[in-house]
Amino acid sequence: MCGLTWWFAGLRSRPVASLIACGALCLSNGLSFPGRAVAQESDRWDELMEKASVSLVREDLAAARQATTQAARLAEYENADRLVSSLALLARIEHEAGDLAQAERALRQAIEVIDRIPGQLAEEKATLHNNLGTVLDLRGDLPGAERNYLTAMKLRDSLPGAQTQARFALLLNLAGLVDRRGDSARALELYQRAEQYLPADSPLARAQLANNLGTLLYRLGRVPEARQRLIEALQALDAGSSALLTASLQHNLGTIELQAGELESAGRRLREAEARRRALLGEQHRDTARTLLALALLLERQGNAEAGLAAARTGTSSITANLAAGAGTSAASALAQERREWREGFVTHLSLLAKAEKDPRRRAGEAFQLIQASKHGELARVFADSAAGVGAPGDLGQRTRDIRAQMSRYQQKERELLQQLQDPRSLGDRQLALRNQLASERATLERMQEQLAQAHPRYHELVSGRVVAAEALPALLRDDEALLAFLVGEQQTFLVVATRSELRFLALPIGRSGLDGLVRRIRSTVDPESDEQATFAFAEASQLYQQIIAPAADVLAEKSTWFVLPDGPLESLPLSLLLKTPSPPARSHADWLHLPWVGRQHALATLPSVSALALARTQSVPAPAPEPLLAFADPALGAPGPGATRATRRPLNRGLWGERRVADPARIRALAPLPETADEARAVAAALGGGRIFLREETRESKVKGIDLLPYRNVLFATHGAMASDFVDFGEPALVMTPPEVASELDDGLLSANEIASLRLNADWVLLSACNTAAADGAPGAEGLSGLAKSFFHAGARNLLVSHWAVVSESTVLITTGAFRALAAEPQQGRIRALQKAIVQVMNDERYHHPVYWAPFVLVGEGR
Repeated sequence: MCGLTWWFAGLRSRPVASLIACGALCLSNGLSFPGRAVAQESDRWDELMEKASVSLVREDLAAARQATTQAARLAEYENADRLVSSLALLARIEHEAGDLAQAERALRQAIEVIDRIPGQLAEEKATLHNNLGTVLDLRGDLPGAERNYLTAMKLRDSLPGAQTQARFALLLNLAGLVDRRGDSARALELYQRAEQYLPADSPLARAQLANNLGTLLYRLGRVPEARQRLIEALQALDAGSSALLTASLQHNLGTIELQAGELESAGRRLREAEARRRALLGEQHRDTARTLLALALLLERQGNAEAGLAAARTGTSSITANLAAGAGTSAASALAQERREWREGFVTHLSLLAKAEKDPRRRAGEAFQLIQASKHGELARVFADSAAGVGAPGDLGQRTRDIRAQMSRYQQKERELLQQLQDPRSLGDRQLALRNQLASERATLERMQEQLAQAHPRYHELVSGRVVAAEALPALLRDDEALLAFLVGEQQTFLVVATRSELRFLALPIGRSGLDGLVRRIRSTVDPESDEQATFAFAEASQLYQQIIAPAADVLAEKSTWFVLPDGPLESLPLSLLLKTPSPPARSHADWLHLPWVGRQHALATLPSVSALALARTQSVPAPAPEPLLAFADPALGAPGPGATRATRRPLNRGLWGERRVADPARIRALAPLPETADEARAVAAALGGGRIFLREETRESKVKGIDLLPYRNVLFATHGAMASDFVDFGEPALVMTPPEVASELDDGLLSANEIASLRLNADWVLLSACNTAAADGAPGAEGLSGLAKSFFHAGARNLLVSHWAVVSESTVLITTGAFRALAAEPQQGRIRALQKAIVQVMNDERYHHPVYWAPFVLVGEGR
């Protein structure tokens, strides 16, 4: 086996896709076809493949790509075996170059060709599916990766012999993938199966498997077994071997002991791990940062908050630097996954800030930066290959390609260094030279990213975003505005409140589970089809206000406009329906009118990021588009569900996507139709004085992509939406359109965030009368909301109007048309106040005083 490098964030294993890359993409330059005639004499194809292999060894990827492409062209009409081998090598080259989309394309073509070749070729097919699973895994397509791993395993099962090494690699990667999808029980089963094929002559593989099993067992609550596995892993290593894996094991054991309260033993292990990682990898490496953050938590629990804060500052600084360096590259997928693991480090830093930093201004400013850094790039996987960056012409396309090439060089140097560090006999001079080269490549990468951010801020905001310094806020906020930025931890929620004159940081004594329970209860009483809808969670709405806003009420009370950067469960609940004071249940319309709703007194807007506000207020606004409205509504879908009594737009279930990240039209067609959205589109057009409306068969993805969108000031999508990441297998938010008979990349019936980012708009307002921001099981969380907003903002929209849950169509029409009328009457008030006025009008209507009718709507953006 080639060298494997696994590491852990806290007690979560890194995705093991690197194993497959070594087991397949790194081990072979092509595929052999036993029993097939191959020319004995040297010919042009042989020469080209040899040239490609030599160039690959020399790291001349451009020459290797050119030679392999020529070899594939020669073989295309002459020899299918050779064509498959050429494509397999080309996939490896593209993988090394960091172009995973091209690697996927080459592997899919190779599989199509090999499937047409007579004979079984099970081993060769298994290798190709294994490699394709690797690439899809790295691209974030976990369902596709799993399908290909399972296909490879089935093919391996059909072969005679033990297939020990190949089965071990496949099972280990499958286990890691399943674990990342949240199925811990199945992951444990797969790890245990992998143990049956453990190579007898590889202590390193034994230690790595025990490491992964130990971390999984810990998360399953089986702490004694977890500790024993990790101790076994340490014992399996020879003295002096694999210092990196030893450091990882010490880190993980130290983390277990830290959680168990064994602080002295945890301290010894974590300090040893930190010393090893600092010596081998440097202070700025992400693994060193992980251990520093664990040490910070240890120091906090030992009562040394000041030393803990110093360690946390170093650790989070390294993390944010790594995130910024990888923005918009093939590394963005892995970094987006690791971000979820690093949140605990940000939470530790914030907790220590609240305890140890005495300067309130510095405390709040640092917290403000941390909260932003924890959010940027949450959908980097979705946008890393957006049309704005991949193959785009002009300066943006060239800069993006240059950055990706530079990231590939950096990653290659890092792989070389890690390989050297696995061997204790490696020469120190070689390691030192590699470290120096790695530092030089990293400095170049960071400089290129900064130049891209300056030249193309909208694109940079799409794939990464920039952290806005607290010092910039007085220039961004107006006198009547406030900004609320949240980060939710397991035990506490952190809030920064900013106005033009004040910046305050608060550590609130309510964590994720407490917020989740309150938000679930409130949402259950605003679901149009819920049995609880006749009532409302008055107590919970007041309790939530007291928990998360009342501590800053003296700063917020006189501010008419609030910009909210939500987090966790708060992403699924508009703060407008919170009650400022405890209120008994309303019995009459008069009672409803006197309820102290936040939304009655303040106009609220949601922000996908603070930098989105900064961009909106520092960049010039183009001339208004001439046409009032472009609307897409009432897609041609299936029959309504039985017993439906009210026209609503329901959340989507899993399973809309088929192969190759293309949606399944049959599954989309089965969704409930929305005929009332046609009336909604016509009513909005009437309020705006006209517009172009596409209904039914014309509400197609290909239509959206095919027409010129720039002439329209307002764009309406009145249809089903998938907002939260659980609604679609790939975690990418999307809007449902009329599905085609046969799906293609141009039109599969889902207009995804990635595709939206490639559109060109000049829209003051995009209305998404479609979107539900809770998961299908009711769990709060709107991870897709910020990503969808960023998509539209990058495309040229300036504001969005979205709904947080299944909406009632009659009140939707009243609010959307009312907002347009209010804006037309007083353009200077802006969209945020116009929307508030429309909502208050509906709130005052006896038919619609319940928040189910008016509360789901939020403005996303700057609000002009």
